[in-house]
Amino acid sequence: MGPYPTLTVAPNLETLAQSAQSFIFSILFGTTLISTAPNRQPVPTENTIKKASLLEIGEIYIPREVDMPCFASLSSAGPDAGSSAHAFQWGNSRVKLAISKEPSSRLRLAQVNGAFRIYLDDKVFIDNVKVLPLAAHAPNQAFLNLSGECMMGCAFCAMAPPDKKESLSPERVLRIVAISSKQNDFGAVAITSGIPDSVAATNGRMIDAIKAVRAEYPGIPIGSEAYIEDLADLARFKEAGATEVKINIETWPESRFQKICPNRNFPKTMESLEEAVKVFGRGKVTSNIIVGLGEDDADIIAGLKALAGIGVVPNVRGIRVGPKNREKLEKALGIVPNKVSAERLISLGEKHRNVLEMNGLTTETFETMCFTCRCCDIVPMADL
Repeated sequence: MGPYPTLTVAPNLETLAQSAQSFIFSILFGTTLISTAPNRQPVPTENTIKKASLLEIGEIYIPREVDMPCFASLSSAGPDAGSSAHAFQWGNSRVKLAISKEPSSRLRLAQVNGAFRIYLDDKVFIDNVKVLPLAAHAPNQAFLNLSGECMMGCAFCAMAPPDKKESLSPERVLRIVAISSKQNDFGAVAITSGIPDSVAATNGRMIDAIKAVRAEYPGIPIGSEAYIEDLADLARFKEAGATEVKINIETWPESRFQKICPNRNFPKTMESLEEAVKVFGRGKVTSNIIVGLGEDDADIIAGLKALAGIGVVPNVRGIRVGPKNREKLEKALGIVPNKVSAERLISLGEKHRNVLEMNGLTTETFETMCFTCRCCDIVPMADL
């Protein structure tokens, strides 16, 4: 099934066209399309501008005299995979930053009369910062990676190649979830995994873990982040108890995908996303698009439109380069990518929100994974 049709009209008929399009969406999908003028520019707040700057820099130095209220998180997946990190919140903004060992780092955390403060280039940048506990990778949820090993060899990924280490068993998953559930703000579980052996075996382990969590926590939202080869696996995830799913397209267009993810199948991923929308519904399927892999903004916008057109809510994420993916990225792209600038993150965030609104989608329908965490990306409807 191809992208849903959109209305192309003269400017003076835009309002009428949007009303008609909203009516069509309400009939087809039982939801109302958000009314908004095309190319409306969301205005970034001061907090969003500061968050984008923190995401661009990506790491923070924490002096020993700072009394941290919780342990750092050592991630085995996600943009900070392989590094220790802390999550911070001020107002409604959140960010997760890797911990730097260099006192000369541009970002530094300080503690003044018990309160936390972030300095940028030795000047106060953000005051009254809260350090968020990360019992399992993300605030407010247990986001578990069953295996930190993967055979797919995607250039951006910091996971290690397969080394026959054991994946997390359903019993260990339940123990970690039990610890996370003791936090007052705990509200969700998400399951992902590297692929250490085969896609089928990996998805089987994920489904078993989801079943175990669902049996122990009947009412909790459960997200699943998987790679799909057999479309029937999507129904199995749903039947096991998953309420949301993420299937990452990673980059756009297909020609770049083949360079970045040579062992994965672009058409199959798009087919999986379309099937996922049928199984889980619009507003319950998401997909990462990574920025900073040599593409231009037009590529990103084309990917956003293609995904939103089939009912998927895309997530835009800036590339993070470190010792575990630098060589792979240089081999795939011929260069080592630069950090994505704060200005580009905000500009794409504005366009991202416009695409979602014009397709009757929002990040606010998600209860698990990245749109709930809000630490690693500029999230439409939350940050813009």
